[in-house]
Amino acid sequence: APERPSSIDKEYAELHSEPKKTEELVTKSVIPIQEPVQLNLSDQIVKSKKSSERLTESLLREKYLIRENFPSLRLISSTGQLSNDIYIVLEGVNESGEAGLYLMDQHAASERINKEFFLKIYESSKTSKQQLISPLKIEVAPSEKYFLEENLDEIRKLGFGFEHFGGNTFILRDVPTIMGKVPEVNLIKEMIGDITEIGKDKSFEDVKEQIINYIACHRSIRGGDKLSLKDIRKLINDLANCKDPYHCAHGRPTLRFFSYKELDKLFKRII
Repeated sequence: APERPSSIDKEYAELHSEPKKTEELVTKSVIPIQEPVQLNLSDQIVKSKKSSERLTESLLREKYLIRENFPSLRLISSTGQLSNDIYIVLEGVNESGEAGLYLMDQHAASERINKEFFLKIYESSKTSKQQLISPLKIEVAPSEKYFLEENLDEIRKLGFGFEHFGGNTFILRDVPTIMGKVPEVNLIKEMIGDITEIGKDKSFEDVKEQIINYIACHRSIRGGDKLSLKDIRKLINDLANCKDPYHCAHGRPTLRFFSYKELDKLFKRII
């Protein structure tokens, strides 16, 4: 059978079974790791050591190490996403060849990706859209009806396949592929209302970028969204393919870089 946890491990678990409770710190229960019984004694010892190492790592990732007169600390998640589900910690080399740490704002990065997606399909007229199996029937206000009728072709360039059904009713047959799953009617109605307000008494050309920024923002990953390793890998890859990967649709930074040299200065390793 695997080795029993040492007295130190037991003491650690007892001391930290109740982590410090604050609004910002999110804690999880630790699930004991069970290893299969090995017949070979040497294999059993190796397995036991690995199990102990993983248990220690699990404790340090999921529980805060609490000591008096010392900050509560733990390792970041294995994906690099911080516990506030807003920032992702990455290691990298900047364009000047300096190595260091990057902090990525997941919403800002996603917004930039979406903005360039909508700009590309609008300007190329090659709409990247998906047909809805069940078209959505949407009732709109008179002012929204006027805006849609006046700008139907422009809105279709963004991948939204609206058709006037009659009166104040429109049918939505297509949506941009970037929207993923079928959108809810209320979400589309909210979007129509907001872009109508943006375009009020203005030509579509004058407010095109504002409308694209709005749609890009509302279709983006949010701060607070938990991301998988696959999600983060895709986010990084898509951001790297953007023309301007360093700013969101509204100009905020997507990435901030901290070189190891800067860190050395902070810790007074160098002057």
